Amino acid sequence: MFVCGSNFVGGELACALTPTDLEDINKIELKNGIYDDLYITKATDFDLDDNYNRVWNFDTILWAKFNDNTNAGNVDWNVQTVSHLLLKSRNHGEFLWKTLFVKEINTIEDFVINYPDYFIASGATVEYAIVPVLYGTEGNYATSTVTPKFTKMFLIEGDTVWGTDLTDEFCDTTRNVPSSTVELLNSKYPIFVRNTIANYDTGNCAGSLIPLVNEETCELAFDTSYDYQRVQYQKAFMNFICDGIPKILKLPDGRIWIVQVTPNPTDSANTVYNNRQISWSWVEVGDINSEEDLYYLGLSDVGPEWWTK
Repeated sequence: MFVCGSNFVGGELACALTPTDLEDINKIELKNGIYDDLYITKATDFDLDDNYNRVWNFDTILWAKFNDNTNAGNVDWNVQTVSHLLLKSRNHGEFLWKTLFVKEINTIEDFVINYPDYFIASGATVEYAIVPVLYGTEGNYATSTVTPKFTKMFLIEGDTVWGTDLTDEFCDTTRNVPSSTVELLNSKYPIFVRNTIANYDTGNCAGSLIPLVNEETCELAFDTSYDYQRVQYQKAFMNFICDGIPKILKLPDGRIWIVQVTPNPTDSANTVYNNRQISWSWVEVGDINSEEDLYYLGLSDVGPEWWTK
């Protein structure tokens, strides 16, 4: 029974046959009380009583336990359902991912990842992904895209980085494609013979290399107003390039290689005694985008079980 648009229940739509319009709940407010916890779930198939079994599952929206904080996320639940975190990358427009870093998850603190990516070229747009894994089964990818740029030449081995601002005309390369031409008796033109698929670069670089002291700003460890400070690093850099271990060579124009320094580097003065530079030659020994090459050349700790198949 309706009287003047209202009914005995109190609202004009209280007894309507069609449901009322419900807006999304986007704010919860608790006040004037003492609360043990706040649990919100999408599940509806339960009895509303004090014995409801509250656990984190895929229906849980939030669960604030008020243990000296107002955290309501599911980090504790993730510790139970994530065995490893993977950091992956791929060049923009490509399909296959490359696994850069693997971290085993045992505590909440293990979810923090701070990883410097030395395998990325200057000016290259790269997509990164954080991937939760439960004993080999991957979860959803959380992705982000960056385009780094730098103005120095770098030579990198593990966590050791050397760099220089002096790059103009100091890194010339040659593409090596072993082949030969054979001149035939009955032909005006020779034939081209290539018996290998070898196709790699070699090069010669020079510069006053200084160790890197700040990864975020690419700051080098010397004051450019004092030439003598460059000299003190010459012997250390010479030992670095002569240790026989493959390295990553990166130029500010976007070129990048996995290289092996070849005999014999030289330390020479450029115009004046204190203005010195080291010249060295190198040969390309692997593919910077190959997980297998990075692993077997000692540049990555990511084993075959984590490679993109």
